[in-house]
Amino acid sequence: MDTLVLFCKSYDKDMYRAKRMAESVNRFNSDNILLYMAVPSKDLNEFEKIFNHIPCHFITDEAILEKSIQVYGKIPKLYPKHLIQQLIKLEFWRMGLCANYVWLDSDSYFIKPFKIKTFFYDEKTPYIICHESEELRDFSSRHNKKIIEDFEKMSKKIQGAFNRSGKCYDFGYPPLIWSCHVLETLYKDYLKPRNKSLYEMLYEYPSEMHLYGEYLLYSKVIPFIPIEPLFKVFHYAEQFLESQMMGESELSLSEKYFGIVMQSNWTTIKEKKKTSTRLKKFFRKKFRQLHLLRFN
Repeated sequence: MDTLVLFCKSYDKDMYRAKRMAESVNRFNSDNILLYMAVPSKDLNEFEKIFNHIPCHFITDEAILEKSIQVYGKIPKLYPKHLIQQLIKLEFWRMGLCANYVWLDSDSYFIKPFKIKTFFYDEKTPYIICHESEELRDFSSRHNKKIIEDFEKMSKKIQGAFNRSGKCYDFGYPPLIWSCHVLETLYKDYLKPRNKSLYEMLYEYPSEMHLYGEYLLYSKVIPFIPIEPLFKVFHYAEQFLESQMMGESELSLSEKYFGIVMQSNWTTIKEKKKTSTRLKKFFRKKFRQLHLLRFN
């Protein structure tokens, strides 16, 4: 069993983003940490063809979900697809391949070398992404206060599941370092005694990142060191444009970050209209600011 592996859940629409991520892993992976990728069985052949000689071990979604079904029974009909994605990430530990895994999303990629020590304080103590989301709060205060309001509403709800009050912590964004022991005890010591399934837990509290993070704070089953995100995250197109206007580049970002996340929802048909409307407002605001500067 490996001490640490990399894990990504992907599917056909994110195939080329996943390929870019895997190529960056192959380029910057100093310790040759194994990369596993879960994909639907219907997409497996196409992924293997596209990845060609990129080192990657493929697992089907169905193989991981079968492990869950053996424990919790059949997945409810009409269970939301985005929660099945989260379920797969939370249940990868059941494959018995590793003691810890770093999970990444397809829309992320590394920009500088990394090794096992990148994710651990010492041999027994992983780093855990746990912060107060200052960048997102700043962006929200300038562009859309609802972003942080929704985040805090969701965060408070999940805190309540584990009887915690106080600050709203952000346990993302990937890559995230997860311990299989933590996830095993979530099942054995929390869900099982309450006669509750992970299906129910996710449906009630639909954020795998917060579920893991809040349970870890609640259980303290392993030692851990909280850190800021390892990747620079562009949640919104406006954040990326502001970064470009400040002259940031992969080279400058690599001084602080190991990689970049370009969230794929900018280009989905569902989100295109919303993004276009927001960007028009963004450019009008920037134009007014530049116009006013001329007269100062």
